Formats: sequence, C-alpha cells, structure tokens
Amino acid sequence: MTHKRNIEGLRQHARQRHQETVRRTEDGIQRLIRENRPVNFKAVAETAGVSTAWLYQQPRIKQRIQQLRAQRMSETMVDAKVRASDASKDAMITTLRQRVKQVEAENRDLRKQLEVVYGELYVLTSNHS
Repeated sequence: MTHKRNIEGLRQHARQRHQETVRRTEDGIQRLIRENRPVNFKAVAETAGVSTAWLYQQPRIKQRIQQLRAQRMSETMVDAKVRASDASKDAMITTLRQRVKQVEAENRDLRKQLEVVYGELYVLTSNHS
C-alpha cells in the first residue's frame, strides 16, 4: 500500500506564511513612512521582523524599498537646496537693506549740498542784478 503525502497542505501553509510575511513587511514600510523614518532594508527588516536577505530575494518589495529610499534621498536633497536657497536669500536681503540705507543717506547729503549750492547761486545772481 502506497502512502499519499499531503504536499498540498504543506504548500498552502507555505503560501499563507509567505503572505503573512509580505503583509508584515508592507505594514512595516507604512509604519516607517508614517513615523517619517528612513525606509531602507535594515529599517524595514527590523520593523517587520524579517531578514534583509529575505527582503532582497523579494523583487517587488526590493523595488519598492529602493524606490522609497531614492524618493526620500531626492526630497532630502531638495530640502537642503531650499534651506541653502533661503539662507542665501536672507543674506541677500540683509545686504540689499544695508545698501538701501547707504543710498538714502547719500541722497540726503546730496540734497543738502544741492540746497547750499542753490542758495549760493541765488545770492550770486541776485547781487549782480
């Protein structure tokens, strides 16, 4: 008599275990995103309770982690550029304000000099008339 093995039951259990691991991994990724933490293989593995080797073996998950990591890196680079740009703008604004004050002071001095010259011109032209 031949003994029939329950291979289908083993396969079904393996599929369920795999689906559960994928679900935990997806939940871990979502948690990292919610908590605004970096999404990388090590962080996902720790959060989901899986190995980094397993993550690298799953093409869909591997691609998602790489995509999220690249997205975060580009956002970080943009943020750094914005901060640098804001700092540059602040420095430029300060410099321009100082320049405006200098020009206003120079303008006041020139107006006073012009009044003096007009006064002298008036005196000179009225004495000769």
